[in-house]
Amino acid sequence: MSAVLPLKESSRELIVEVLRALEPYFPDITERWRDRLVEEFGFGRREIVALERLTFPIACSYCCHGDFAGFFENLHYYGTRLAKLQTDTRAVAHAMEAYQELCEPYLHGVFGTRQSEANATLDVLRSASFVAITGAYVDTKNRESSTLLSVMDAELAAGDLAGMLQLVLDITVANFGGNLGLMLMRQLESDSFQLEASTGLEDLAPAERQAVALGEGFCASIAATGEPEMVLDAKRDERIVSPQLKERATSLWGVPLRSEGKVIGVLMIGFERPYEWLPNERDLLRAIADRSVIAIERAQMNQALKDRESRIVELSAHLLKAQEEERKRISRELHDETGQALMVIRLYLGMLEAAITGRTAKHKIRETLEVVDRTIEGLRRIISKLSPLVLQELGMVAAIRKEAKDLAKNTGIKVRVAISDHVGRLAPEIEMAIYRVVQEGLHNVSKHAQAKTVTVHMDREGDMVRLQLEDDGVGMPAKINSRGHSFGLAGIKERIASLGGEVEVRSQRGKGTRLEVIVPCAQQREGEALVQSA
Repeated sequence: MSAVLPLKESSRELIVEVLRALEPYFPDITERWRDRLVEEFGFGRREIVALERLTFPIACSYCCHGDFAGFFENLHYYGTRLAKLQTDTRAVAHAMEAYQELCEPYLHGVFGTRQSEANATLDVLRSASFVAITGAYVDTKNRESSTLLSVMDAELAAGDLAGMLQLVLDITVANFGGNLGLMLMRQLESDSFQLEASTGLEDLAPAERQAVALGEGFCASIAATGEPEMVLDAKRDERIVSPQLKERATSLWGVPLRSEGKVIGVLMIGFERPYEWLPNERDLLRAIADRSVIAIERAQMNQALKDRESRIVELSAHLLKAQEEERKRISRELHDETGQALMVIRLYLGMLEAAITGRTAKHKIRETLEVVDRTIEGLRRIISKLSPLVLQELGMVAAIRKEAKDLAKNTGIKVRVAISDHVGRLAPEIEMAIYRVVQEGLHNVSKHAQAKTVTVHMDREGDMVRLQLEDDGVGMPAKINSRGHSFGLAGIKERIASLGGEVEVRSQRGKGTRLEVIVPCAQQREGEALVQSA
């Protein structure tokens, strides 16, 4: 708001004339006015002192010396103070009208026939003054809203709980004009308070800053009562036990951070000068504390979710590793026991075939041998799917090419594999993950895509491997049936997420599907390759 409202020069001259004429009578008018305010409104000392700064005697002290700007600055200051005292603007208007009513009998005796003109002049001054006061109220409310919005912005801008608490504290201290601030959080295991954020204490060593946060005195008193408290003389108040606070602050304000009826922390700000809060300031500080509690709870919930997600990723990686180990165990047992047994059966059947001369018996033995051969071939496919030897012996690239060749052979789908030479050998767990992604992707293509061609492309960009698997099939529906191949995609995402990678699926109905995987890679050490191929 403008500090000076437009007043014509003629109006200013009349205002000065009327105020000077009434100046001798102001002491008597003011005394009667104070009594009236107490009787009608029950105003306290602070409200009456602030209201008196808006009256005509104060206007006379400024305007009669030509300082209209100073008077309107005075109005704005005390209008702001009345707003912080939560004085209703209607009561302010009535108080100003009451003062003018008490002036009217004196106007008749001083101005005679010009009484109406003099009264109109006071109307102009009172109206202009009230507009300035209303502007101060609006500015105060805007500052409160801006402060709370800044606190809400801090919730979004901060990356973690500690950063959010520091931003909120900085905003709070700046808004109230303090010189230091503390944000203390209750420690559940010890029921004490720990300093989580501070401002104005930067020159203290960490141990000294933490000493300020001991759950004693002022902090403990706020936690015990669960209500805001104020200290006006930190050096003499017994609640202040910290030497650092005694040295750096004269006044201290503190509000509890309450969650579900329990005090979970304390917000404190300090001032170099004696500073008694006004009701509006106390309520604003409490609102900041309440907003901070909501932000703390949200941040703690988000952190708990992140911790749980991290735990799930770790568990998923462990399960995938256990799954691969179990696959290897089963494949070894199938190879060493079932496979060997089938080979022995085939050998004995061959010997039996050579020993028998009957045509019918030979025919039956030959049919049985064919069944055994098909069983052995099927067993080899199962072993290959469970733990492909080609992956262990020749590496990921050869294993992917074999998967593509098998798909083309079994389904007739044309498969193009383009793998850059820059990819090289990777760490075993990464090669296994990428191979499983390709395996699952090609399986989904053969089962769902109705594609004619599919392309597997892989390249290395710095420390990242990029895999793309694209088909020309029917595409995927917008909402995938949870019982369909979405489980396969979910498994791919979990597997890649456990390695810190990303998966993106793009699909359009009738235009095919594109699966893109980016995963951080680690070059396989030479010793690992020797062990793996041994």
